[in-house]
Amino acid sequence: MSEEQKRVLEQQLWNIANTLRGKMNADEFRDYILGFIFYKYLSEKMEIFANDILKQDKIKFREINSKMAEAKEFIEAIKEEALEKLGYFLKPEELFTEVAKRGNGDNTEEDLFDESKTNFILEDLQKILINIQLSTMGTDSEEDFDNLFEDMDLNSTKLGKTPEARNVIIAKVLAHLDKIDFKLESTELDVLGDAYEYLIAQFASGAGKKAGEFYTPQGVSKILAKIVTTGKQKLKSVYDPTCGSGSLLLRVAKEVKEVNNFYGQEMNRTTYNLARMNMILHGVHYRKFDIKQEDTLERPQHIEMQFEAVVANPPFSAKWSANPLFTSDDRFSQYGKLAPSSKADFAFVQHMIYHLAENGTMAIVLPHGALFRGGAEQHIRAYLIENKNFLDAVIGLPSNIFYGTSIPTAIMVYKKCRESSEDILFIDASNEFEKVKTQNILTEEHINKILETYRQRKELEKYSKRISLKEVIENNCNLNITKYLDTYEVKKDIDIKKLCSILNDIQKVTLDNDVKLKSVCNRLGVPFPDGYNLSLLKLYKQGILQKLLSQELRFKDENGKDFPKWDMKKLGAVTFKTGNKNKKSKKYPIYSINNKEGFLPQSEQFEGMDSNDRGYDISMYKIITKNTFAYNPARINVGSIGYSGELNNVIISSLYVCFKTTDEINDEYLMVYLKSNDFNKAVLRSVEGGVRSYLFYDNFSSIDLPVPFYKEQVEIANFINLIDNKIANIEIEMSNNLK
Repeated sequence: MSEEQKRVLEQQLWNIANTLRGKMNADEFRDYILGFIFYKYLSEKMEIFANDILKQDKIKFREINSKMAEAKEFIEAIKEEALEKLGYFLKPEELFTEVAKRGNGDNTEEDLFDESKTNFILEDLQKILINIQLSTMGTDSEEDFDNLFEDMDLNSTKLGKTPEARNVIIAKVLAHLDKIDFKLESTELDVLGDAYEYLIAQFASGAGKKAGEFYTPQGVSKILAKIVTTGKQKLKSVYDPTCGSGSLLLRVAKEVKEVNNFYGQEMNRTTYNLARMNMILHGVHYRKFDIKQEDTLERPQHIEMQFEAVVANPPFSAKWSANPLFTSDDRFSQYGKLAPSSKADFAFVQHMIYHLAENGTMAIVLPHGALFRGGAEQHIRAYLIENKNFLDAVIGLPSNIFYGTSIPTAIMVYKKCRESSEDILFIDASNEFEKVKTQNILTEEHINKILETYRQRKELEKYSKRISLKEVIENNCNLNITKYLDTYEVKKDIDIKKLCSILNDIQKVTLDNDVKLKSVCNRLGVPFPDGYNLSLLKLYKQGILQKLLSQELRFKDENGKDFPKWDMKKLGAVTFKTGNKNKKSKKYPIYSINNKEGFLPQSEQFEGMDSNDRGYDISMYKIITKNTFAYNPARINVGSIGYSGELNNVIISSLYVCFKTTDEINDEYLMVYLKSNDFNKAVLRSVEGGVRSYLFYDNFSSIDLPVPFYKEQVEIANFINLIDNKIANIEIEMSNNLK
């Protein structure tokens, strides 16, 4: 499988998750979608393993049933081998594909939302998830599978108010996942593992502050992993005391040929389950990882063990007990002071150094304040620098790179046997980032610059410098990067002439639009919306649209006469369904739809995706031609609808509903109506479904549309577009993106 196909797999999985999660928070639905993907993985792995054993008997695992004379013998033999090699066992009838088929039969896409056409599988599915765990009882893998699916509560009302509604959404998830080939027999790339990581990252981006509990951004993760593996091809062990989803441990494994053993500890039970799933799904044998669930500082689970690589992104400035009894704990006793109870940052540092092997490297992410705060933290820093000389480097990172917090952070690198023992390397990468939407990210260029500077201990102007131990100690072990690096940038000359030209162009466009808008306002006898208050302008637009659709405001024709009376027609009478399938899998650009821009390239909708990505499963995508409407049936209530206009020959997911209009409807007028409060109210009366309210074309067709005379439709659309232009022009003037 190619990198290109891998990215498409990632997007397919995210599309399923994003479309089906309904009104649940991202972090709530995460446990379900990741759990079902994991169940599918276990099933496919089981089937491949069993088929290999049965090869000489010329029978497939799925073909074994209770009516066969040898069934019991086959099952027992396979179970024994599976528990030894895989660590778990599934019966043929418990395989993911079999359950998905039982749930959906031969249903069409829209049938999947019909409770009367979906077979009830909730009880069977719940038993299967329990049976996976029970199959490991008394074996070496028991701890690794213990209560692994406990967060997948199939009876939760968050999935649907009734068992039938919950069954509908679960059956649909299984049906969509069943269509995707994980290609587990391919050994070229850890494709599914990477896709799983992609999903975890996407859920993290939508989880806000909660994201920090389970995910380290990919750029930071890469830096930590590459630092602790510098100069090494193999690792005996890697340890993360706050391992979250296990992503950081697995990232370390990507940087070397082999890691013998993975160790981690995680306090949050749900995240602990996710970490174990992540390990297994990445092909880490159950005997090679040891993830524990406990509070790392209060109840460490890997006492007296040392590790060759130690990495962590602990919760920033978390509270801990700082119990005086810890002064006799081997992790803290030599320092003479404990980290303050209100800020556990250096308690994690002390814990990790205790577990660091003599030939090992440790890298930890801490909030910037940990570099210079006084009191006990200053005392601990001084001990590590003056007495032990363990601190190898301090790397300042950009602010706003972690989900849920914008605070600046730094990486501290420690070694017990340092090659450069006379100085400490300071790197200021705080300005090295790329802004993507509301988040700052580290690109490959930024990452490589940090790593090259660290590994070669380079000194670059305003970026990095080696500071002698003597100077650091003279500064009372204050590690504030700006104390040692002059990073002040002299501002470049501003091109006043160019700037004024841009401002004049914007002003001209704004004035031209205002002239046209005033003319329409005068014709209708309504006030012109002067001023620059965006909130009030949007309310003005809403009020005007209400009066237009209620016919309180009416346009007149060029002779000053009233246009004919309006008709009221069903949307199905003036639209028709379209969207041919891309059966030949042609390489059209892939688009998505959101509630702001409408149609937009997938690369803009989903970070990391390229609009030219092609895969092995785009035959079901719909081809969009000029003047086509498309909407997300699960999100049309929030305006997730687009109009292609001149956009031609692109493809979108089969989940979208596509249609065109008859000649009596002006497309721009219809778009205005579809974004109106009147339409939203009609949607609420017409939707159906369980977790999320869905509006398929049949229901859409039954909604009433006020139909003015065609020329009046054009007048209404033009008026609303002029107001929209005014709002957009003000947003441009207020932005800082003048270039």
